[in-house]
Amino acid sequence: MGPEELYTSTQIAKRLGVSRQRVDQLVESGQLPPPVGRNGRNRLWRASDIELALAGSDPTTGRPPAPNWDTIPAPEAPLRLEVDEVLTVPGIWTTDEAPRVHVRIWRGPAGGTRRTVVLYGALAESHAIIVNWAETIARTIAAKHLRLDEARSALWFGFWPRGLPQPELSVHYVSFAFPRAAGTTGLMDTLLRRGSRDTWNGEFTDPVWQNVTPRVLARILGSAPDLDFPPGTYTAAVVTALAAGRRPAVVDFDPHHLHTQLARITRLHAYRQALLAGAEERDGLPALPLLAADGPDTAARAAEALGIAVRVLVPDALVAVEDYRAQIARAADDPGAALVERRFYRPGPDEMHLLERYADLPDRDLSAGAVTRVLTAVRALSAALADQATTGGPHTDPALADAVTAAEPELVSARHLLDPSLIDDPGPAPHALAQLGDAERAYLATVSWWGPAAGDAHRDATLRGHLWEKDLHGLRTGYDPFGRLVLHNPATKALAIERPRVLPEPPYPDDAEIAATPGNMTAFVRLPDGRCDILPTDPRYTYDDVTWGYGGTGPETLARALSFAVLDHPDPEHPLTLEDRAPATAAYLLELTANLPQHEPFTLTVGDLRRPQAPAPATAPPLRSAS
Repeated sequence: MGPEELYTSTQIAKRLGVSRQRVDQLVESGQLPPPVGRNGRNRLWRASDIELALAGSDPTTGRPPAPNWDTIPAPEAPLRLEVDEVLTVPGIWTTDEAPRVHVRIWRGPAGGTRRTVVLYGALAESHAIIVNWAETIARTIAAKHLRLDEARSALWFGFWPRGLPQPELSVHYVSFAFPRAAGTTGLMDTLLRRGSRDTWNGEFTDPVWQNVTPRVLARILGSAPDLDFPPGTYTAAVVTALAAGRRPAVVDFDPHHLHTQLARITRLHAYRQALLAGAEERDGLPALPLLAADGPDTAARAAEALGIAVRVLVPDALVAVEDYRAQIARAADDPGAALVERRFYRPGPDEMHLLERYADLPDRDLSAGAVTRVLTAVRALSAALADQATTGGPHTDPALADAVTAAEPELVSARHLLDPSLIDDPGPAPHALAQLGDAERAYLATVSWWGPAAGDAHRDATLRGHLWEKDLHGLRTGYDPFGRLVLHNPATKALAIERPRVLPEPPYPDDAEIAATPGNMTAFVRLPDGRCDILPTDPRYTYDDVTWGYGGTGPETLARALSFAVLDHPDPEHPLTLEDRAPATAAYLLELTANLPQHEPFTLTVGDLRRPQAPAPATAPPLRSAS
């Protein structure tokens, strides 16, 4: 069949086994392409267009062929931009708000046919979803804006702006495989049986990305789209302003959160000054009695702690100041200046004087011991402030609590710089488990149900914040054999726990068993004495969700946890990292966790893991996401 062979509606009806009236309905609803001409009273369609709609270009996958960008015809006139909006993408898990993408759709004649181009952009607020959830994004766009034939024949592109995640902007052509239904009629058989009209309810699967240049995209559209946003400005607010015709979009620009950093520094400094002056109470500083409750010595230690807390916060603030000054100097030459005018946050004279004052202090008071002492004081203050906030106490100060919370990781970093061998306990990581498997039931059997204890109101509140509203009625509180708080609802099966990030003490015996349930992102250790521990994750690594069965961050986190908490360390005071292990051991752990059956529970004996290992399994199943 030649590419220029033509079909009539009668031939199409025979091809589908339906009436001519049904063919008319399919054309009207967009399930079949429009005719390309007439011969007398007969409308005509290119046979190739009809067969594409029926089965997809690739007979095995339904994937459209990759266009030849050098020969694809340019449109006679620029395509018309018909959709320019920020679209919320449902059905994607996120820790903050529902993820969104910037969607632009152009339509118009090109090369003797009607061309539709879809460009979806990785907004700074939700950037990761354009790779990890490409199918869901395409389905959401199609359901709102595209007819069925358009959804399959459109040219789809994804867009990453400058600085996200690479310094240079990038554009990718995205090709989806459209599944064929059983039998010989392909996808159209599915559409006929569904009786679908205008809403896309087909499937997008197995996306493949191909880098293209902005010049190629401009040629396909007949005009250059807005792509060159200054780094950090490709946000929902900016693209909405530009779509409304406000050009350039004017934004208050503070990506380093300098304003917040200065507010924290100022708050800590105010309490320190009051303590040094001997004040036990002062208007506007409600938490002062907590810091000076036990007399001058306590107040002096608190003042020292707050002063060092300010000092570890100051360097980041000064870096932000210098970065903003440099960017302001370059702003006029930025190619995105026509799109976005950035108004950088500029500290006032008093704020700059405070930063310079702390930056000029001598370093003689900074030592690993001093920072350790301060870190202990800051953590105690943080817990006291959290309890005040939870119980509505008179010394509640959210601004001070925020400042102390921000200072703690900086103190940890300073302590590591002063003594890199030290490992700090960052505290437990609250987590809710999705289901109860054998591992979770073994853990619950060891919990003592009482509490919360005095002083643990903030821990209780934090755990409750990880549960659904329906789970809070009938909730019971308990402690596991290691003193960790546990919340459980026997009726709804909800379970919230505190995951540790410290070495077990003593080390796990060889006959202990590691067990985990798919989806819960937590592993347990069943000990021979009947207790059940939670497998700690390595505190030197950012992530603490453990998964398995693919190549990604979760299985790597599990490999690190096994190296940290299960394998022996020559010097327990200075535990080895995964990178410190022998290459064969590190490779074994990474490949083991990548090749465990992803959707099945796993159990692993500690002794088996510690024995010299056989060659690691072959290759982990691939996964696009690194999460």
